Amino acid sequence: MSTKAGQRIRLIGSSKRGGCAMSDVLFWWELLREGILASLAAAIVLPLMGAVLFARRSALLGVAVPQFAAAGLALGILLIPWFPSMQEEFLHHGHPPMLYSFAFAGGAAALSLGVFAALSSRFPGYQQAMIAAGFSLALAVTVLLLNSAPAGAQLADSLLRGEIILLDEHGMMTLLVVSSMVLLSFVVLWRWILLSAFDPEQTIALGHSVAAAERWQVLLVGAAVGGGVVTVGPMLVFALLFLPPLFAVCGKPGVLPYLTRTVSIALVAIVLSWPLSIWLDWPFGSCACVACFVVGCGVAVLGKPHRTR
Repeated sequence: MSTKAGQRIRLIGSSKRGGCAMSDVLFWWELLREGILASLAAAIVLPLMGAVLFARRSALLGVAVPQFAAAGLALGILLIPWFPSMQEEFLHHGHPPMLYSFAFAGGAAALSLGVFAALSSRFPGYQQAMIAAGFSLALAVTVLLLNSAPAGAQLADSLLRGEIILLDEHGMMTLLVVSSMVLLSFVVLWRWILLSAFDPEQTIALGHSVAAAERWQVLLVGAAVGGGVVTVGPMLVFALLFLPPLFAVCGKPGVLPYLTRTVSIALVAIVLSWPLSIWLDWPFGSCACVACFVVGCGVAVLGKPHRTR
């Protein structure tokens, strides 16, 4: 275990015994900045991807796709003994290389999106049932793969509980790079992607390809979800993909106001979750999920629901 990780564990222990004074804020920032920055990056990108799924009437994919990404990560952990260099880093740092994990998690997320899209076009009346069945299958596969893995139970438990307090610099940089690329692509392509969701006929009339827009959606959502699962864990990914877009329908109509509310709900929830998770000794992912729900309920009470279409 690194010196920094040991410092963080000692700090958590001291907080349980009596908390910390305001004069220690800089010390907390020094120890927790990787997790804080990673969670803020996730709070910007994941809600936007959730809004895309919500606009395409595929909000339940916000639950199923992260679970498939978790199953991909579990497969990567199971296969670590086949890659000696990866196993050595896993034994030394407590987790496999981030790019290795991201390849499995992001690939599984993108593959699941592609499969769901193909099945939905072939069996349009069974989309919700297929997503529910897929989630159940992915959850079972995740448990079975982790049970068969020679190592990784502790890592899996930490990720599933949403414990990102020990996230290191490599994990933070991986998520920041992936999130930046996804955000930049979304800023350039969001009109095309959302137009193809709202009005495919108009998209074709304007000379754009609906199929290409769907492929970009698969790529962006898969990358965002995969990067999130291997760094901040599936629980926080669930919360940020599903809850902010759902509650953001309350308020001023329009696509840009809706997207702004979606990101704002997530950012406020994340900012509130860090002190709460430390003071209450709660796993960060669980605390952030509850905070998203509470903040979203506040937005729902203050605003009036409107149709995003």
